[in-house]
Amino acid sequence: MSSAGAVSIQSARLSQMGVNRQVLKEGSSVLVRIIADRGGGKYEGSVAGVRVQLSSSKALQPGQSFVATVGIKNGSIVITPKDTSLAAASSEIALAFNEISDSQLFSLLESLGLPADNLSSSILKSFKQMGLKMDSALADKIRNLALRFSGKEKSAAEILSLLAEKGLEADEAEIKQLLTLLEEDSAEQPDSSKSKESEQKLLNKINSTEGAWYLLPFELVQLREMPDTEHKFLGKGCIRLLFDSASALKLLNLDCSYNNQKYLFSLVYEGRKISNTYFNVSDSGEMRPQNPDNQIIKLKKHFMAAGINPGKISWAEKEELEGNASGLESFVSFGGQV
Repeated sequence: MSSAGAVSIQSARLSQMGVNRQVLKEGSSVLVRIIADRGGGKYEGSVAGVRVQLSSSKALQPGQSFVATVGIKNGSIVITPKDTSLAAASSEIALAFNEISDSQLFSLLESLGLPADNLSSSILKSFKQMGLKMDSALADKIRNLALRFSGKEKSAAEILSLLAEKGLEADEAEIKQLLTLLEEDSAEQPDSSKSKESEQKLLNKINSTEGAWYLLPFELVQLREMPDTEHKFLGKGCIRLLFDSASALKLLNLDCSYNNQKYLFSLVYEGRKISNTYFNVSDSGEMRPQNPDNQIIKLKKHFMAAGINPGKISWAEKEELEGNASGLESFVSFGGQV
């Protein structure tokens, strides 16, 4: 659930070949259709195009359909028929949402003909994050290409997914160069300008093409104190911006290596406001997690000092926030009761 008045719904099998996503907000209208009578007051129905199991104390007829209004009652999502006669007969439909477990997600991957492992799961989450249709052939192609980048398979899969979303192509060398630019150890001095220009070739192509993701790498330097001295390289990172189909900012992700620490942030936007802030801070050497509670308090103070409302602040695992932070994505199924 993305906010108190909205919920993202998805079929348990993700429509088998597609990730059909719809956001239900309080006051929204949805079409409800009765598909079959299962006996004993149990029915198979469709809510917003997703099949659910319903039960009703009043008789319902297969083929019957009606428009209902989404609402929230006692912390639960309910839909009420707009037709007053139906509302009187059918009352409210309460929807129960359940997050799909890893084992269920792996079963889904197998049903799509994909290996049931973390890489396939990561590709599926990237597709969902960008609103891409779940094309199993495309996912399998991305997976096979990503396996060529030993040790960086997940990062390569994210790049390949965003290239597919933007309709771009790149060869293996270009992707390797981009991975180097985005993930190079901050303790190392940056390469020559000629090498950097080569690494940015694909990056420039991505940022100049309309689509979901835009990647903005940066470096932290201390300006030289004397004319004959060089700038001191302190660290590096990347700002990643995800826009939805209406060109509204959906996510702002930041990763930065500085002063022997790795900082990861993912800011979730609803409208023009931040609804959730996820973060992780770890030691660059031992990757030792810091105290989450103390870090949350410090981060709240920084946001308050800047006059920014961060929404709900949560500590997340490093693996969930790395790259495009697609690890935060989850899938849900739901059933209903009239």
